Amino acid sequence: MFKYDISILIPVYNAELFLKRTLLSIINQTMKNTTYEVLLINDGSSDNSETICKEYCERFENFRYLSHTNRGVSATRNRGLNASQGKYILFLDADDEIKNDTIESVFQAFEAYQDEANILAYPLEVNDGKKTVAHVRNKNFTIKNKVALYDIEKFPYLNQCTMNVVIKNLPAEEKVYFNEELKQSEDALFNTTMILQTGKLVFCNAGGYIYHTGHDSTVDKFKSPVDIQDKILVFFEQLFEKNRAVNDGEISSYAQSMVLYELNWRFKQHTLFPYHLKEADFEMWMKRLKKIFKEISVDTILHQPLMDYYHKIHFIERFKEEIRVENNSYGISFYHQNELITTYKTITLVFNKMKRQGNKLQIVGYIKAPLLSQVGRIELGISLSDGSKLNIPVELGPSSHYKSHERTASFYEFDFDLPIDVVESYQFYLKLNERNHLLVGYMEDDVIFKKYLESKFVLLGSKVISYEKKPMKIKVMETKHVPLNSKEVTTGKKISNRQKELISKKGMNSLLKFKAVQKWIHPFLKNKKIWLYNDRKGVLDNAYEQFKYDIKQKDSVKRYYVIHEKDRNVAGFPKSNTVVYGSVYHKLLFLYSSVILTSFKERQEYSPLSNRAHNTLYSELEQQVVYLQHGILNAHTPWLYGKHKTNFDKFLISSDFERDNLLFNYGYREKDLLKTGMPRFDKNNYKSEKNKKILLAPSWRKSLVIEDSKLNRSLNKKAFETSEFYLEIDKLINSTELNELLQKEGYCLDVKLHPIFLEEGTLFKTNQSNIKILDSKSDFDINEYKLFVTDFSSFMFDFIQNKTKIVFLFPDYDRFVTGNHIYTEFDFDISQLGPKYTKAEELVTFIKEKITAEFTVEPEVAALYEDFYYPAKESSYRATVYKEIITIS
Repeated sequence: MFKYDISILIPVYNAELFLKRTLLSIINQTMKNTTYEVLLINDGSSDNSETICKEYCERFENFRYLSHTNRGVSATRNRGLNASQGKYILFLDADDEIKNDTIESVFQAFEAYQDEANILAYPLEVNDGKKTVAHVRNKNFTIKNKVALYDIEKFPYLNQCTMNVVIKNLPAEEKVYFNEELKQSEDALFNTTMILQTGKLVFCNAGGYIYHTGHDSTVDKFKSPVDIQDKILVFFEQLFEKNRAVNDGEISSYAQSMVLYELNWRFKQHTLFPYHLKEADFEMWMKRLKKIFKEISVDTILHQPLMDYYHKIHFIERFKEEIRVENNSYGISFYHQNELITTYKTITLVFNKMKRQGNKLQIVGYIKAPLLSQVGRIELGISLSDGSKLNIPVELGPSSHYKSHERTASFYEFDFDLPIDVVESYQFYLKLNERNHLLVGYMEDDVIFKKYLESKFVLLGSKVISYEKKPMKIKVMETKHVPLNSKEVTTGKKISNRQKELISKKGMNSLLKFKAVQKWIHPFLKNKKIWLYNDRKGVLDNAYEQFKYDIKQKDSVKRYYVIHEKDRNVAGFPKSNTVVYGSVYHKLLFLYSSVILTSFKERQEYSPLSNRAHNTLYSELEQQVVYLQHGILNAHTPWLYGKHKTNFDKFLISSDFERDNLLFNYGYREKDLLKTGMPRFDKNNYKSEKNKKILLAPSWRKSLVIEDSKLNRSLNKKAFETSEFYLEIDKLINSTELNELLQKEGYCLDVKLHPIFLEEGTLFKTNQSNIKILDSKSDFDINEYKLFVTDFSSFMFDFIQNKTKIVFLFPDYDRFVTGNHIYTEFDFDISQLGPKYTKAEELVTFIKEKITAEFTVEPEVAALYEDFYYPAKESSYRATVYKEIITIS
């Protein structure tokens, strides 16, 4: 019946950069007896793809070339299904590869089970342009045989949604075709339909499909909810419809799991919900999704692989609803109708922070148990040795944004001080609706206990502090009263020796060497007052401004500005007052410092210690970490800036807006806040008469940059050039209408690029005489401008302080609110300041209307400006910050 053993079906569309690599992976196959053909189907390419296809078809007689006008990948594959002359059909995209042993391996594997299944899968690997790694979904295939047959009733969580598959070339009346109307997830629908024909899937554990992600793809194109809003629901609905047709009206666990797989990765990447829709449309969208969830059982959700447990609970609570609670001596159980969701026999207390503050431990953490909001009354308390009890206030907080930008759980947070100046035993308990439940403790890095040494005791002065994990208990004892037979040792000296043994046992040799150096230098540093000032590499920010002021003060503090090696000449301070980040001297100064001032929140920005070293030395730190900010916190990011995620002792603020925001959205307390204003505000000398200048300062987008594990960011040039964001900015800075208007009125427009854009500064070009692109060396004084235009840059808060008119150009607003950046909403309502435009021509019209009035600030906005910031309590903001920190230190 068939001319070849396998047909390799390759849709080609503008693939000239990758096509030869793809075809080479076929030509280099290691085979003995397997025959194959290659179908190259050109889907209306406008590049050099056709030439490459014809070249290979002339060289190899088993290569065939077909072409048509652009109809999309599904229509192209469907044409290939009808033209294939192989017994089996292997799908391969024109920018991907197959490993050398793939064709022979999959053919032999399929031959073994050709009468039992219509589709075969084989390993998927992902190449990001730097390295190739196995896709995590391969782990779903748990049978270790080289070839295995999977019954989807027994293995419903295989989630075969990508085209690392081979199918039988079925007779015309049995063929399954791709849905040409579906523009995303068409692969998953096709594969699932093929699997449902027999309920079986073959997996060949040899060969491999290499999926390349180092460039734009169809997946990226349909990643945003702006593009998929209805398409994803249509996919789910059609999937269930096809499943009912072959399953007596029922929805199989396999089809349910496919929906969950798609939801899960979009949810984790924050690209699921179409928040750009109007309220009524969004409600209709959610109703359709809830209808889909009615077909998905609690059991399927709970067993879905690769989905975080707390996200599973979130989906159940949000979409299944009707949660029933049973609270008894066995534990606390939660049900949806008669399906058990979960039972807690023990409940976890997570301790994010446990730091010595004088005679007390400052303790911050949360109760890690979802669904507690369903229970009713919740009390967290401590039982003391004499039987008395302490009540600890708890409330829902930002830790509920667990591994997500969404509020995924109901985690109740606590923030209290525990006395350690007296011998005492503190046992934690949780009361839910008058019934007590057992608590288990979990320690994170910023605690006095040495997590990486697995040590549950620590010496603080004359006291030994220890804890028991289950039930959670903290003990305070005098060293001389520690029982001889206890895990703790009897004297402070022996405890120190024990810690050294543990460090050595864990192989932390560099830390041992550091401790040896510390012992030598301890007499010189132990009584010094040391303050360290930290900005980011290559950035001079609030810490720099504060250091310039503080270094002139006549006090007993020794101050150091932390520099990176390449920035040594930038700071302009005496060598005796600078220290190189990460040097041994920096680490020693860090250990003995009393104050750390930082403009950036990530611990690696101001701490030179590794996570292990930081935790191991944490009990020795008595410093106050003061967060100066690098701009007013405006973006809604509780999963980044919540108190449970940061290690600040004091958070510097400049306004009542920030105070209320940090208290109500981020879990901070009044005691955590310094109401001083930012040091850099001293540079913003308000001028009533500004120059005839406009400043445009667009911010960056996560979806348009590439970020590595060390927070280094670079522009994704191709994605950037085709984005709405760039295209509208380019249109604006090249507008002849705007330039003529600026010339007529004697104005100029300056464009301040975000540092990420500077590396590709050539993308921002203009020949307009009155429009200028500022480079990194250009002088920049915010006091000069009459109008400030941005999207969401934190610079707007400097212009509030400077009393300048502000408007917003937000070309990709819909994409912004649906996840193309690290956040999607603001804590501050920007509409209070000025109008928001999405098109360049709208902004030009605004400028035309307001330029003759010199962008006068409206009375209501002027009143907001006037009352927004705290006035400096001292002669300047820097003087105010200095006095506050002297007081707390």
